Amino acid sequence: MAMPAMDEAFWANLDAHIVAHRPEGQDKPTAPAQAAPALAVVSDAAPAPRRVPSDWTGVLDTLTAAKSAAQQQEARLREQAAEQDALLQELRRTQQEVRAFEQLVREVQAQADAKAGELRARAEAQIGKVEAEAAAKLQAMEARVQAAERRAEAAEGWLVRIEQASRDLVPGERRAAA
Repeated sequence: MAMPAMDEAFWANLDAHIVAHRPEGQDKPTAPAQAAPALAVVSDAAPAPRRVPSDWTGVLDTLTAAKSAAQQQEARLREQAAEQDALLQELRRTQQEVRAFEQLVREVQAQADAKAGELRARAEAQIGKVEAEAAAKLQAMEARVQAAERRAEAAEGWLVRIEQASRDLVPGERRAAA
């Protein structure tokens, strides 16, 4: 049960503080105030003397000091609540900015993906076009080579015939020598 001892200690400290700060002219005790024991001891001693009416001013001082302490605590709590509210608002604003940036990143990524796809398609189309042109040129060159080979074969055939015809034109004696 630490709670009652803590409450008693609080009130004892508060009473001591009030007594120490009483304005001049009011009764100040000569001994410092002490905390009341948690349990009262019953004894055969004479009953405790009754408080004099001036002791009620101490009670009023205690209540005034307690009210002041409560008001100060309430003011601190309000300040903390205002600070926490400001921080909460800042957090919400920052979260909204983060969500906006995330959305922007997604949009930029989508645009980049679309652009990359477009560039890839263009590159593939260009490659296909170059390959088709190369294939067509290769085919044309092969056709030219085949035509040149046929002309060369035809020319060889003509040369063989011309040579044969020229041999046939040469008189018989000279044919043997040639």
